[in-house]
Amino acid sequence: MDSRPDRVQIWASQLAANDFPPVCAMTGRPAETWRKFRFATPPDWAYALLALVVLGGIGIIAYAIVIASISRRASGYLPLTKRSRLLLNLYMWGTAALFPVFLVLLIAGIVLAGNTDDQALGFVAGTMIVTSVVLLVAFLVLVVLRRWIGPGAKVMEPPIGYYDKPVELRRVHPTFVGAIHQMQATRMAKIARPT
Repeated sequence: MDSRPDRVQIWASQLAANDFPPVCAMTGRPAETWRKFRFATPPDWAYALLALVVLGGIGIIAYAIVIASISRRASGYLPLTKRSRLLLNLYMWGTAALFPVFLVLLIAGIVLAGNTDDQALGFVAGTMIVTSVVLLVAFLVLVVLRRWIGPGAKVMEPPIGYYDKPVELRRVHPTFVGAIHQMQATRMAKIARPT
């Protein structure tokens, strides 16, 4: 586990129970709302399966299915400000909207190009196809960049004798990390104090 100031280790059950102080995980300000996050971490050996990608489309699909099925998962709600939640939602919905627009423009451009001899309409069809390719590239870039936008996590194997998985939250605000450490210290002090 890394001891960087933007990381903190919690349990998957804590994430599922939304057991956090009311501090925004992204900004460190007082939290106003909660947003659900789903984290998945494939085992380290799974990256050897990237060799499936050389098989083309079928290999990419097979790789995605295998990685999705063997990944360790944890989900739950993290506290956020309304602005942080809005920005994350805009990013996610904006990224998701690019793919159908890409498909519509590509299909319309191909159909228009195939059914016209008019040079002006041919130019419009070509513009639609080029725009669709630009949208596809933008979609793929935003999908890859999602890994670095907002909180992330590494879900680890449960230690021997435990059923709960440790989760290392990453890219969270140092104030949020400090609040979690304070909460954990308070709980440990209560457990250690004799009754």
